[in-house]
Amino acid sequence: MKTALFTPGPGNTSDDVRAALNCDIGTRTPQMTALTQHLRQQIAEVAECGEDFSVVPIQGSGTFAVEAMLTSLLPMQAPCLVLVNGPYGERMAEICQIYALPHYILRSDPLRPINAAEVADYLGSHPDIAALALIHFETGIGILNPLAALLALAQQRGIRVFVDSMSAFGLLPIEFTSPALSAVAASSNKVLHGAPGVGLVIARHDILAEPRPARTLSLNLQAQYCGFQRDGMWRFTPPVQVIAALSRAIGDYLREGGQTARLQRYQRRASRVIAGLAEFGIRPLVPESYGAPVIVTFVLPFAADVLSAGTLSERLLAYQLAIYPSQVSEVNSFRIGFIGELTENDVDRLVVAIGEVVSEIREQLEQPA
Repeated sequence: MKTALFTPGPGNTSDDVRAALNCDIGTRTPQMTALTQHLRQQIAEVAECGEDFSVVPIQGSGTFAVEAMLTSLLPMQAPCLVLVNGPYGERMAEICQIYALPHYILRSDPLRPINAAEVADYLGSHPDIAALALIHFETGIGILNPLAALLALAQQRGIRVFVDSMSAFGLLPIEFTSPALSAVAASSNKVLHGAPGVGLVIARHDILAEPRPARTLSLNLQAQYCGFQRDGMWRFTPPVQVIAALSRAIGDYLREGGQTARLQRYQRRASRVIAGLAEFGIRPLVPESYGAPVIVTFVLPFAADVLSAGTLSERLLAYQLAIYPSQVSEVNSFRIGFIGELTENDVDRLVVAIGEVVSEIREQLEQPA
């Protein structure tokens, strides 16, 4: 039995996707060029991004894609407003700080979605802002931010929007028809169920074609885009096997019903886990209306010195189940992810295993001293 990964990603992959990793393709061959072009077309089909956008894959994790997007595409002089309500928003802010990109930071409650009215007020007092950078689904806790409302606000103000949609791309709608949307970053190993190793940026042609000095070498999206347009080849050695596996994973995703089918699968898993854990006094940290069936943060009904989230994670590995502690240090909590190739049996095993650990702790507490 393989370990079931109830994590924010990477998730479990299918046998077919793992088999697709077993290939050897020369990086400077017509076969590789054709595979890359096919993958770019597949991602555009998933995004439903239309003719105004191009898909630019890049080597590395999702963070590589976000760093490439921000350093390559943000306005050169006017500042960007980074919206932060969790660790991945903080990561965007850190990228801007490291590269000395002109920016402001607006932090908000990590237990709630970003408030569009607060963003509007901040923009009103900072008319020099030319762009917004934000997280679509903040996986640190499991908060879905109001992307549509923020795009509408940006359109009213005539500013660009750059989105980290790692855990939402392929699952939740993204309005590529919005004139404000400039670029979206995603990755191979989340909702698409590929292996880790390819970052994705979907950006407007006109922004990719804007002449500007390079801020980075290997993460330069303009150079990567121009290379694909010129000869279809990657600038540096691509993760060949991961690309082949991702193409297979997207083919399966589309054949299985795409976004609608995947969302329904995740919703069933999330509902089953939430209902099952409630019987043991384990409940979500934030209201379900704030989140999406990607990950949910749950609060343990014990103090950390009785049963910590870290200890629970270690105990579950013996059951061949993997979860992550949450990124909320003030609360004894853990995260369960619903992405990847998981079965109903995996879901039931998880609920039963957590129940056994919690019941064992309760029995110990009830024993006389």
